[in-house]
Amino acid sequence: MIQTFTQNDILRYAYEETSTEENQQIEELLMHDHELLLFYLDIMDLKAGLNKVELQPSTRVTDTILEYSRASRQKNQSRQESY
Repeated sequence: MIQTFTQNDILRYAYEETSTEENQQIEELLMHDHELLLFYLDIMDLKAGLNKVELQPSTRVTDTILEYSRASRQKNQSRQESY
């Protein structure tokens, strides 16, 4: 049976979500279909770039959290002193 593969299948292959049999078929396809090979290479480049992304909150968010923490601590200290 001839299996046709889509870009979604190539994406699954890039993320190692395909079976051994699918891997062999996709690898064979990539050797003969230049367009899908380029798509696969683009996906691998994007995947590598995503792995390098460092997510950090903005300074404003960090400052807001720290200010809230200080205010909460002062509020709790005031409550304890009033008891």
